[in-house]
Amino acid sequence: MVGISNKTLVAGGSGGTAGPNGPQREWDRGGMVEQVSGRCQAKLCPKFLHTNSTSHTWPFSAVAELIDNAYDPDVNAKQIWIDKTVINKHICLTFTDNGNGMTSDKLHKMLSFGFSDKVTVNGHVPVGLYGNGFKSGSMRLGKDAIVFTKNGETMSVGLLSQTYLEAIQAEHVVVPIDIRQMINLAESEASLAAILKHSLFPTEQSLLAELDAIIGKKGTRIIIWNLRSYKSATEFDFEKDKYDIRIPEDLDEITGKKGYKKQERMDQIAPESDYSLRAYCSILYLKPRMQIILRGQKVKTQLVSKSLAYIEHDVYRPKFLTKTVKITFGFNCKNKEHYGIMMYHKNRLIKAYEKVGYQLKANNMGVGVVGIIECNFLKPTHNKQDFDYTNEYRLTILALGDKLNDYWNEMKVKKNAEYPLNLPVEDIQKRPDQTWVQCDSCLKWRKLPDGIDHLPEKWYCSNNPDPQFRNCDVPEEPEDEDLVHPTYEKTYKKRDKDKYRIRQLERLPQINTELLFSTIPLQSISPVKDTVPRGHLSEAANTYAARLVNNRGSPQSEPESNRVKACGNDKVRLDNDIRNKPGKKNNGVMPYQLVNSGDLWTDSELGNTGSSEGANEAENRRLVCSRCVRRWEGDLLEQCFLLKMSVRHCFANRSKRKFEY
Repeated sequence: MVGISNKTLVAGGSGGTAGPNGPQREWDRGGMVEQVSGRCQAKLCPKFLHTNSTSHTWPFSAVAELIDNAYDPDVNAKQIWIDKTVINKHICLTFTDNGNGMTSDKLHKMLSFGFSDKVTVNGHVPVGLYGNGFKSGSMRLGKDAIVFTKNGETMSVGLLSQTYLEAIQAEHVVVPIDIRQMINLAESEASLAAILKHSLFPTEQSLLAELDAIIGKKGTRIIIWNLRSYKSATEFDFEKDKYDIRIPEDLDEITGKKGYKKQERMDQIAPESDYSLRAYCSILYLKPRMQIILRGQKVKTQLVSKSLAYIEHDVYRPKFLTKTVKITFGFNCKNKEHYGIMMYHKNRLIKAYEKVGYQLKANNMGVGVVGIIECNFLKPTHNKQDFDYTNEYRLTILALGDKLNDYWNEMKVKKNAEYPLNLPVEDIQKRPDQTWVQCDSCLKWRKLPDGIDHLPEKWYCSNNPDPQFRNCDVPEEPEDEDLVHPTYEKTYKKRDKDKYRIRQLERLPQINTELLFSTIPLQSISPVKDTVPRGHLSEAANTYAARLVNNRGSPQSEPESNRVKACGNDKVRLDNDIRNKPGKKNNGVMPYQLVNSGDLWTDSELGNTGSSEGANEAENRRLVCSRCVRRWEGDLLEQCFLLKMSVRHCFANRSKRKFEY
């Protein structure tokens, strides 16, 4: 790859030139490299260009790779133009930016595999990680790509072409590990001849015309042709919307309806960003710093975290991090069917509308809620459409589900309190809590006052109603990135606990029970079903209730024949006059307390406090659960009685005091 000035054009190709006896000289992605004996070189088969591109199962992910290259700080473009054009009867995709351009050495690295020397500049973190984005992205969209670039001093052209490699029958694409670039004018002329022969530009003047299409002294222009096709047509729909590039709709053979869905969303309503490049570009970056002009019309990028309704912030404190991570929750104002978590990495969208928590259930819980998180602590896959499935990722998804559930519950409680007879919270017509707009000159984001619904096509800081931010030199409003606590109080959990306590207190005056207890000697423990038949339980219950009323407080012990062995579903109600009379206290607790279904209580706690059988008889008493029909020792019940807790069947089964039959 060679770059020169003064309107003298030299270009680089890729692959190798073939002579009468086979390849004479090999090129390394746009620059010829002399073969040096004894030097180790990693060699790739030309078919790897296609193999490498298959990581992009979704075509828009390939487009995003080329947009990322213009966005990253080494290029730092302010605008990128994406368009469709026809050159020599070939449908082409073009990507043109006004960034810093590239030297011949940088272009050489971009056309090579695995070179990524991008660094953070003034807080602008690069998206690129692996040095593979251009190769995989361009070869996913088409078989051939040509790159024009200029940096103010030099102009360079590079060719990455599967068609070219097939034409010269190249056996491999050379990627030297130790690069020693040997450039001279003769080699540059050979590279130029290869490009003129195997590209869409047969003359040097046509190449210069494409360089002139780059506005200004710096910038890069990429042209991709031989686009991937399906059923004799390209995989893109350029006709349905002249200002958009869309993925064609599929015909559902069952319903007869047309539509498009990504593979992972087969059971969900597909958001527009799945099949519209314009919609996808509008949410591609968490905080856009570059304008995208698609087919001649500017994409209305948005601050995703500011375009929601009922916005609240939560924090995630993973043990594997030393700092908290902010999570933003809100309701989608445009379409309630598009909901889930938007997961970004270094400002770039990785996963969109990922369902978590309540949203995974087949009901309306969580519908319309959008969560936004920047997961710089996770590692994205090399196609930047997912994260590595690590333990950190799994913990993050679980935490996001819990916090989304908290937000949903809190918003539902708040809505029901404010609008008790209104629509469900997900069906309420919403508008964003705030209005933000990006200046077309400085690309800073400005917050506008409430009530502004319509904005001009081009907006500048000088149009700001707030005089404090009416100049492009004024910094943006600061954001609180390091939250320590959520911005809202999660009161619904406290309310649920209070409601439960109130329900329990309201039931205390009742003596409506499904359980009576017996005083059974230890020697007579046997299965209840064998001792007391189910058909006799009602009569036994009535007899025991009458004894409690007639002999209340009597020191006489009850006869063995009158003892009740068990009570199933029978209910005994004591008269109010007897229930309300003051009686003796047992362990500081008044008798005639509530007995819940499945609870365990002693005879004395029901009012028979004066048994003459003495302490030894109390030790022999056993309690019968009305649900599992098993007997339990009384001291367990005393503890639960003092705590005013219900000892349910499942709790009793966990007790170590259980008797097995």
